[in-house]
Amino acid sequence: MWRELRGHIRQREQLAQAVRRGRLAHAYLFIGPEGIGKARFAECLAQSLLCRQRAAGTIDACGVCTGCIQVQAATHPDLIRVRLPDGKRELPIELIIGAQERRGREGLCHELSLRPMSADRRIAIVEDAHTMNTASANALLKTLEEPPPGSVLILLTPSSDAILPTIRSRCQPLMFAPLNDGEIAALIRDLGWADDDEVIRTTAALATGSLATARQLLQPELRQLRLRLFSLLDRADMDAWTASDAVLNSIDEMGGEPANQRLNASWAVRFCVESLRSRLRELSEQTTEHSANEDALQLDLLAAQLERCLDAEVHLQRSMPIPLCIEGMFDGLALIRRGTVV
Repeated sequence: MWRELRGHIRQREQLAQAVRRGRLAHAYLFIGPEGIGKARFAECLAQSLLCRQRAAGTIDACGVCTGCIQVQAATHPDLIRVRLPDGKRELPIELIIGAQERRGREGLCHELSLRPMSADRRIAIVEDAHTMNTASANALLKTLEEPPPGSVLILLTPSSDAILPTIRSRCQPLMFAPLNDGEIAALIRDLGWADDDEVIRTTAALATGSLATARQLLQPELRQLRLRLFSLLDRADMDAWTASDAVLNSIDEMGGEPANQRLNASWAVRFCVESLRSRLRELSEQTTEHSANEDALQLDLLAAQLERCLDAEVHLQRSMPIPLCIEGMFDGLALIRRGTVV
């Protein structure tokens, strides 16, 4: 089970040590970027703690007992999982303490307080904990202050800043770092998402340590957008209007909600940055004593273009209109190329 999990060796050893010493906390806050395996790690820990044949003082589940099979099948009666429902932006309070007419008689807090049905403890995993509003967080607070005996509550969040201080102070934090490129590449291949070595290498390099981001990058539409941008930027006579129009048409064709369109526009900017950085590396490696002065000018121009792309990324984050950001970026790139702006 643990061998199938990529990365996070230090976090695993930290929890194994806590189990060996009998000092497992009643509540944990798993903190780290989305798509790096926090939920899978929490599931592995839950399986270990609910395994019926686990050796005392270890977190090595057998993988074959009834407890392990039930966790793997998501049917274990003592494992409670809560996640953000589709189409929702906040974790509903009903999932925490039940609907108004059954408040306190259903929901995560009620289920966690019940006597275990087949194991010696109950475990709850709350994904998207950062989407709890104040009411939901305060409803969970009583359970954190008076945890049921033997229970373990695991909250997953990309950042601790979105968690109320009262919640943070009652959980033991565990930080998770992004996966490295090799781990992402191995997961892409293991999951069968791609088999082309170059595609896997490029995707892993752009994924910033997130498997979720890697999966998004492997979408045919985004891959086509990347190739189109590289082709546009490779043209010495790149026309700003033609380039921006092509990119905006691609974003429109991909469709989706405004937030997704803004995300795709951000990817367009990052692909431009990738192309420019690649050219910057190539030029740096090719520079000789005789071409130093000329290459230094080209390096300055490339650096200025990179800065213009980063400005566009900031503008997108500040919710400026997508067409304005993309058109402004390509207009700036074209002007810099002509030496009009440095």
